[in-house]
Amino acid sequence: MTDKRILWVVNIPLPAASEALGLPRTPFGGWLSTMTQRLVQVPGVRLAVAMRAPVEELRTADVDGIRYYALPQCGSGGLDACETDCARVLADFQPDLLHAEGSEMAYTRRMLRACRVPRLLSLQGVINGYEPFELGGLRPSRLLASWRPTQMLAALMLPLNKRLRFDPRLVGEREAIASANHVMGRTPWDRAQAWALNPRARYHHCSRTLRDPFYALRWRIESCERHTIFIGNAASARKGTHVALEALALLHREYPRARLVVAGESPFATGRSLRRWFGYPAYLRDRIRELGLQAHVEFTGLLDARGMAHRMARCHAYAMVSQIENSPNTLGEAMMLGMPCVSAFAGGAPGMAADGREALFYRAEDPVGLAYLLKRLFDSDKLCGMLGDAAHARAAVTHDADANLRDLLAAYREILGGEVGT
Repeated sequence: MTDKRILWVVNIPLPAASEALGLPRTPFGGWLSTMTQRLVQVPGVRLAVAMRAPVEELRTADVDGIRYYALPQCGSGGLDACETDCARVLADFQPDLLHAEGSEMAYTRRMLRACRVPRLLSLQGVINGYEPFELGGLRPSRLLASWRPTQMLAALMLPLNKRLRFDPRLVGEREAIASANHVMGRTPWDRAQAWALNPRARYHHCSRTLRDPFYALRWRIESCERHTIFIGNAASARKGTHVALEALALLHREYPRARLVVAGESPFATGRSLRRWFGYPAYLRDRIRELGLQAHVEFTGLLDARGMAHRMARCHAYAMVSQIENSPNTLGEAMMLGMPCVSAFAGGAPGMAADGREALFYRAEDPVGLAYLLKRLFDSDKLCGMLGDAAHARAAVTHDADANLRDLLAAYREILGGEVGT
């Protein structure tokens, strides 16, 4: 059997190759490393990974059987790689299949267009589907009417940021999805998006394998910090942190020590970015102060997989508060830990858990509904245990690493019309 040469195209430098390529190691992309490291062990598979990176010239490194290509990043925000470097990677590796992860980056589109072999595009987020929710339900007219200077500035900056930085990426993503003849996803929501954007592409299902520490740890009611809520991040209005703050303020009427733990960088670390001074981070700072929650909101900073798992597991409950998501990683991770979960009824999240059995669902824009569901968890250890056990059982199936590898190989076999990994 002839080896099949599969080239993965990813948007970030993978931690597994950082040291060999002389790059700073980051906590991002752990699930990509997990799957590629399992895939390269399959007989008959030769694997390479191409990734944008902060390098001056094209670099290569062979690590654990995988060839890594670090392409110099270029363009606005470093979101592209030049056509010459893309062509050099394709000529050097000569793939039988190009497998691109993520649809929104310019260089992914460049690689898809340059390649003449079968092209599989795995959907992460779909920003064309996110677009109606990018302002997070925040109404500029209401922010202007607050007469609070920071919120009034946010009323101007949020739509401006969307127009200048978000909207221009929509056409590029549509082109990327149209350039693929196969699309891979994992939720009913992304299947609908794929059909809307490229109805000719063949859809393949493959769930995501989580980072290793989430399989080894379990949440326990006896050891959690009571009335502490974990949410994924506060990077943009779409992530819904402002809704969680309003819910926390309501909960304080009965639970005055209730706290919110937010993964990621604090908006109080202002830095030099105009967005941090006048955009969504500034709005969050003002809202936290306005609600009197300064002592009740913790931002974790960047955490590696182990740090994230342990910080999540110490919280009383997890809440997925985004206005829109495909399959939020943190919801899957919280379910795998066996945490009691509350989730917005948004995007692909309802396909990850059954309402009332494996999680509790509310409308994404409704802080009252969110607060009440969290109150139900705070009031009942029995309900927390029931939901957490059922969530863990569901996640153990969805995120089973062996099953996901089998699904991926089945897609490869169908695409290539031959034997892969058998």
